[in-house]
Amino acid sequence: MPPFVYLTLPNDHTNGVTPGKPTPKALIADNDLGLGQIVQLISHSSIWSTSAIFVVEDDSQDGADHVDAHRMPAFVISPYARAGAVVRTRYDQYSAIRTIELILGMPPLSLFDALATPMYDAFTTQPDLTPYDAIQPTQPLDERNPLSAPTVFTSLVSGSAALTPAGADAQQLALALPFSQVDLVPQALSDAVAQRVRMGFDATATGTRSVVRREQPSRGRVGRVSPSRQHCQGARSGEHTRRRG
Repeated sequence: MPPFVYLTLPNDHTNGVTPGKPTPKALIADNDLGLGQIVQLISHSSIWSTSAIFVVEDDSQDGADHVDAHRMPAFVISPYARAGAVVRTRYDQYSAIRTIELILGMPPLSLFDALATPMYDAFTTQPDLTPYDAIQPTQPLDERNPLSAPTVFTSLVSGSAALTPAGADAQQLALALPFSQVDLVPQALSDAVAQRVRMGFDATATGTRSVVRREQPSRGRVGRVSPSRQHCQGARSGEHTRRRG
């Protein structure tokens, strides 16, 4: 096993409401399960006692949550992570990099990580070797967007069979966006589609300006929310703040 492994789990970028593709909720649940399965595999292995898993959010420069647009979630999963702790010390992306460098005995790669605050408050000197078992999502992973545009949102949000012109507009928008290539879909557009899938087209929310509109434009976004979100029981979580998106 190499001393450092870098993995990306990109399914939470979703395919929007592209016809026939898995729904955003299904893809986010699948992404959550994938993380849980990684932790399960490592925590049940012989390398668990010397392992640390850092989970950070990609592209955390956009998308306001209920506080502001400068926060992001992060997890430290390790026998040496503080059990169940929510760490409120201000860290940033470079803090995670600096902490990994210290564990590996590496010199800083640049001035930015050299000056970063290591994530000391997320760790303890007393290890807990309890393994973790992934939680199976309650969200169906095979749920797909309908092939026809008129009922795409009413079927997912309200259960109604009535026509939803805005749903058709969003689906046409999804067809025009490069969801097959990570990070090429503009964040504001992705957020607008996610807002409609989660809250419905008439929902009132605050946050990033929406792009998909009806006659009375609404504003807002919904972050990556999933009822299947993995709670790392046995694997220990920490939190740092910087930018969320």
